[in-house]
Amino acid sequence: MKLKYICENCDRTEIYDNPQVAFDLGWDYPPKMYEFKMISPRTCPDCSIDTTIWWAVMLENKTLSELSDKQKVCLKRILNEPESIIVEEN
Repeated sequence: MKLKYICENCDRTEIYDNPQVAFDLGWDYPPKMYEFKMISPRTCPDCSIDTTIWWAVMLENKTLSELSDKQKVCLKRILNEPESIIVEEN
């Protein structure tokens, strides 16, 4: 199954069909890191976790209403994974 990896910080997007390859390239993304459908960092190799939804909620104690519109869109995608990031093949 091909999945679209989307960095929640810089919006970098790549497609991988092997989670181990994505992890080895530096992506923090389920299923290799954390689990689908839970708030955890979704970052590319170039971005850190200190601007992620996870950081905002867990360390800055922000409520969902305090998240930015961009973060709310990302959160909806995260809570609907993996379905929301499956790449349909023709």
